Amino acid sequence: MSDYYYFDVKLKLRNPEAIIFTPIFFRSCVLNALESFFGDLGGKTNMDIVKFCDKQQRIVFRVPEEFFERTRTALSLIGHYQEVPCHFQVIGTSKTALDFDKDISAKAARRC
Repeated sequence: MSDYYYFDVKLKLRNPEAIIFTPIFFRSCVLNALESFFGDLGGKTNMDIVKFCDKQQRIVFRVPEEFFERTRTALSLIGHYQEVPCHFQVIGTSKTALDFDKDISAKAARRC
């Protein structure tokens, strides 16, 4: 069984009303960036959405441990989401999902 790293990420946009924030669009954005920056190997990253909050534009996802550094780098280099200037704020990373479950369910889930 593979070990995973979890990311807690918030999308920061110049014009939040101009985009559609869904797990599918987010996943596509990150995977396209990985492929663009790291070629075919980056494009083959397995990425699972764990939690999603549209109102906060916040998402928790996981990647296999071997893709942690590439994913973190790609997130820092993404400059547009659906052609709107943006950046991804990495709130935290962890090898366990428990931290995120507590944080999102206690604070963010009430507003999602």
